[in-house]
Amino acid sequence: MPNRAWAGSSLSFVAAVLLPFVMSVSARAKEPPPPAVLHVPRIASRFRIDAETAGKALWDADVGVTRNFKDDAGRGMVPFTQAKARWTSGMLYLLLYAGDLDLEGREKKRDGAVERDDAFHMEFGRGDEVRTISISVLGTVADALCVSSPAGRSCDSSWQSGVQLAVDRDGSLNKIGDNDEEWVVELSIPFAKLGIKKAGSGTHVPFSIRRCEVGHDGPHGCGGWGTEPPGELVLDP
Repeated sequence: MPNRAWAGSSLSFVAAVLLPFVMSVSARAKEPPPPAVLHVPRIASRFRIDAETAGKALWDADVGVTRNFKDDAGRGMVPFTQAKARWTSGMLYLLLYAGDLDLEGREKKRDGAVERDDAFHMEFGRGDEVRTISISVLGTVADALCVSSPAGRSCDSSWQSGVQLAVDRDGSLNKIGDNDEEWVVELSIPFAKLGIKKAGSGTHVPFSIRRCEVGHDGPHGCGGWGTEPPGELVLDP
């Protein structure tokens, strides 16, 4: 006949050993994944924004780059798309590259429906307050300050990002049957406009960027960086 007291004490011992382990595993399973981090190198000084990258050594180094955006399945986006980032005192710089065989863009009104055109969509911040900036192949900007509350998310398009930009296009707009190739956006954003009063080495900036390649008949390939898991820029020395 088994010793019930011994069996009971054994079960208690096993429970005491396993329960903390199970609880630890369960807690880790509930933790959000670590953010995707893009380390942003510092440059010596500000420069002219003109979307002409030839001769600009600051963009040559293969650092501060997202590499090809990922689609919703986690594969590399088609067509190839990436972003590069640099910073200097008071200013964030981005170089956005979009491979594109069919350049489509019609919205010219600021804060208009640029999502219907070939465009990049960026978000800065996380949680209750997010600043959004969208830039189309035409260089049209739609920016807004979005605030979340129990009632939902509301966006104020009167907020101005202070973005300065230039677009270089290799192809013809809104014309199918020809051979378009790519478009590039070079831009600067004051950190102060992003709610960052004193940006410096080690500053973390929550950031995500997404792009859909829009064809003549609607959206085609889509992809992004920093959307899942959430991304952040980290300013390097």
